[in-house]
Amino acid sequence: MTKIKILHVLTDFNIGGAGILLINYLHCFDREKYDIAVCLPRNAALKPQVEAEGYRVIELEHGQDKSFEMAAVPEFIKIFKAEKPDIVHTHSAFSAKLGAFLAGVKSRIYTRHCVFDMPKRLTTFPGKQINGFINNTLSTQIVAVAHAAMDNLTETGVDAKKITVIINGVRPIPSVSDEEKAKMRESLGISESTFVAGIPARLESYKGHSYLVEAIREVALKHDDVKFLFMGRGSEEENLKTQAKELGVDDKIIFTGFISDLVPYYNIMDLNLNCSYGTEASSMSLAEGMSLGVPAVVTTFGGNPYMVTEGVNGLLVPPKDSHAMAEAIIRVIDDKALLEHLGRGALEEYEKKFTAEAMTRSLEAIYDAEAARIGR
Repeated sequence: MTKIKILHVLTDFNIGGAGILLINYLHCFDREKYDIAVCLPRNAALKPQVEAEGYRVIELEHGQDKSFEMAAVPEFIKIFKAEKPDIVHTHSAFSAKLGAFLAGVKSRIYTRHCVFDMPKRLTTFPGKQINGFINNTLSTQIVAVAHAAMDNLTETGVDAKKITVIINGVRPIPSVSDEEKAKMRESLGISESTFVAGIPARLESYKGHSYLVEAIREVALKHDDVKFLFMGRGSEEENLKTQAKELGVDDKIIFTGFISDLVPYYNIMDLNLNCSYGTEASSMSLAEGMSLGVPAVVTTFGGNPYMVTEGVNGLLVPPKDSHAMAEAIIRVIDDKALLEHLGRGALEEYEKKFTAEAMTRSLEAIYDAEAARIGR
């Protein structure tokens, strides 16, 4: 049987959520059935990981970190005509979507990775109709990584019949030994008895860290033996450090900076946090924590309510509500039986819904249906 030929296109130079998701897919694809290559910007950070998984990389001269660049369109047309893929699957790369259409690729799949409040100009006439026409024309199928992402698409005119929701899946985070956990805690200045909560997220305003800092002040009034890991970098880092100092909780927060390997951090966390209010689809960080049995306290924004079920694998709070966030964290710290119950639920939910294998099988079903449609 001739393999189905697929080209993935990602224009991010550095590794973000879409890149991590793509690596999870690549690790799990049926290599006997699909011939897959990946288009990336020249010298992109993801290239070594793609090649380590055994896939070919086609390097791009144009379009780096841009959804659309006019010079990238003819480059994509040239690549697609030379490669003759059955399916082009783009990730936040409008230039590639347009190039695939103009090159006559019969199956064009696009993944919507983000969720945010859509501007009025795209949800009302004529912007909604124009946006819907463009996306419905350029894409034969669309993958939304959260139900909220599907809502974003449909409210801007995209045909719901073209959209399939596939929740982000991840490979399980490996568990480390008690000795390794103790060494990790020691390296961070955290005692064995300290309750540890972490938020793996870019330090940007829409991720809600400032509201968490306010919540930490309230938590610290009741529980002194707590630490919060802010894992990541971003434009708000200095503002958050200043805020923490002004509120007297700078000793409760550890700013780790960028972390290439989150495994040891997840292994010492008692609680995972997500405070987003501006953009959030289906958080891979939440799923990674769940794979280790780490429950979560999250806002009800975007895809979070699908990832976390109240009282099953975590607790839900309204966005931008520091008091509610603090109360939920305190509740988990105070009730060890609840923490254990939510931890068991986190692992069960991961195994049922959020594995990389389950995610990839769902995407392969779309590939198979598209291949049948175009006569492959």
